Formats: sequence, structure tokens, C-alpha cells
Amino acid sequence: MDHIEPDELAVLALEGREPDDDAARAHLAECAECRAEYDTLARTAALGRAGVPEGELEAPPASVWAGIHAELGLAPELAGDPLTGGRAVATPAAPAEPRPVAELPSRRRPWWPIAVAAAVGGILVGVGVGVAIGGLGDAEPTPVPAVVLASADLAAFPGWDGATGHATVEEDADGIRSIVVDLDASVPQGDVSEVWLIRSDASGLVSLGLLDGSSGRFVLPAGIDLTEFTLVDVSAEPVDGDPAHSGDSIVRGELVES
Repeated sequence: MDHIEPDELAVLALEGREPDDDAARAHLAECAECRAEYDTLARTAALGRAGVPEGELEAPPASVWAGIHAELGLAPELAGDPLTGGRAVATPAAPAEPRPVAELPSRRRPWWPIAVAAAVGGILVGVGVGVAIGGLGDAEPTPVPAVVLASADLAAFPGWDGATGHATVEEDADGIRSIVVDLDASVPQGDVSEVWLIRSDASGLVSLGLLDGSSGRFVLPAGIDLTEFTLVDVSAEPVDGDPAHSGDSIVRGELVES
């Protein structure tokens, strides 16, 4: 005889009886596999009827029997939950399809922070523009470098051994000419040094001013023709009130056009 069908074994175990058919009953008595399954089902059913006080155990949901029914492949007529008297078990609902996520309406933002931010931004922009404009207004123009017209190396006169000097004639962007004189010499205390322009033939000379220290810049008088006044002279002058050249030149040199 073939094995007893699982659903028949389940019914027999739940009802606590053995097969009515002699052959099936004999098979159940002899077949270890069918017997073991029957005994397991019978113990389970007995536990369910073990007299647990009502209310102490929570009844399993109908889906538990539905799962057992499906797992064991029982017949459709056994689909009813035995704990509920065999009523049909509702098929577990399939998981719901995820619903599209709707965008939540954005919260209405208070207007005042935006207004304040805009006002502050406007103020900052205004300040920035003002600073930029003001900065442009205050910016000093880039100076135009002066043009060197001529220069001269100044050599020592007798009695002024070791004295040296240099002269450079420059013209700025406005056409103003000046001469920069550097002197390296020890002038006796009580004397001053004076800068002169002298004609090449020594027929005339022009005082440019006293040299304060070892270097000075002097504006050339308008009308001075450097092609005539080609010699740069630095003299030692006593402080005697006489504006004439003392005759004591420290260094002298001839301007060379650049």
C-alpha cells in the first residue's frame, strides 16, 4: 500500500482517530514514516486541546493555518482554519504597491528674513560699490617715470683728493627739468657746498642752491640751455654772505646727453 496522504493523516490526527479502512490502519501501524508524521500531528493537536485556560493563550491568526495548509499541500476542502471551525481562511493580501510619493507643499516662508537679507545685501553691495568708486577716486595716478636728459661724473679738484660726485638731469611729464647731485666729500666745518652750472667756456655760471648733506635735487631755471651750461660744479663756500663762487671747487664734470 502506498503511504497515506498527508491531508488524510492531518485529519485523522486532528480528530484523534485512526483510519477507518483496515488496509490504511494496518499501513499506519506498520509504516514508520506515516506513523511518525501522524504522531507528530496528533501531539500538536493534543497540545492545542490541552485545556489551556481561555484567554491565557492568544489564538494564532488564520494566516498560520493558511501557511501550514500551503506548506503541506493539503486539499482545498481543508483550507478552513480548524481553530475557527473550518471557516475559510482569507488569503493574505498581497503587499500593497508602493504609492508614489507626493511632494509635500512647501511651507510658506516668512517674508521678513528675506526682506532683511535683501536689504543687508543691498547695503553691502552699495557699500562695496561706494568703496570701489571712492577707492578709484582716491587712487593716486601712476607716476610717469622721468626721462634722463644728461648725466655727468664729477671729478675731484686739487686739494679734494678722494672726493667724487655724480649729476643727472631729468625731465618729468610736465616738462620740468631738474638735476640730482650726489657728492662724496668731507667739507670743512663752517663751510657749505653749493651747486653750479657753468658755461663750457667758463664765461658764465648759475647757482642752483646749497647742497644739504650728500645729495640734493635742484630745479633748473627756465631758459637754461644745457648745450651752453654743460659743466656741473660743486664748490665749498664760506658762510660770508658773498653769493659769488668762492673759487674753491670740490668736484666738477661735463654733462653728457643721454
